Amino acid sequence: MLQADPNRATTKSDCETKLVACENAKDDCKRRIGMSLYDDLLVIPNIALENVAVYISSAIDQVLANRLELRQRKIDIESTQFDLIQTKALNEFKGSLGLSLGLFGDNKKFKDVYASPTNNETVALSLTIPLWDWGERKSRIKATEANIETANISLEEERNNIILDVRKVYRNLLNLQNQIGISKQSVTNAQLTYDLNLEKYKNGDLTGMDLNIYQNQLSGKQLAYTNSLISYKLELLNLKIQTLYDFEKKEAITPVTTIGK
Repeated sequence: MLQADPNRATTKSDCETKLVACENAKDDCKRRIGMSLYDDLLVIPNIALENVAVYISSAIDQVLANRLELRQRKIDIESTQFDLIQTKALNEFKGSLGLSLGLFGDNKKFKDVYASPTNNETVALSLTIPLWDWGERKSRIKATEANIETANISLEEERNNIILDVRKVYRNLLNLQNQIGISKQSVTNAQLTYDLNLEKYKNGDLTGMDLNIYQNQLSGKQLAYTNSLISYKLELLNLKIQTLYDFEKKEAITPVTTIGK
């Protein structure tokens, strides 16, 4: 009884500390979402495990279709290809022919402006004939082609890095599913052990301090199981961020909307 009283006080103090931390977290959440600090915020946690079907091939297809980094790399390649076209047209034979026909009129009265018009015809022909550019055109073409090759390598590297990240997340999900199963079985075993020793305590065959050991063991297993569930959901969220696709709801995060003409 003497030991039970300080144990109860310590547990109560720990509980109050966690309540304070919870209230602080709620105030911080209100500030972040723009909610009034005087309004109440109720958080209902739902960490129950729901089997989410995730296939690595589907995840890779989604990430390659949705990631804007890859689209930006492709735009860079297309822009560099346009530069190559302009570079190839540098210092080449060019010619232009211009023809201008017009009438000039001058009169105080607007209706008689073209009563006695003056003809104005102009014909212009210009030619550009490159004689020697000292290899400038070839050098510019090689430099532009090198830029295109660099852009292609950057695209492939970005693509590989994104695929590697998704594959890591997928492996972590499989590992966490295995850990959840182990933690769940550990909770069941710890619960049976605690129930058995609780009967011994009620019959006077076990002391309260010994029962506290089994109770702490059960609490530890339950906490480990909860943490494994939270880690699994966080990894699902990571996959959602990586692929821009919600595998729980089976929908894209950024749906493409068609703008009507």
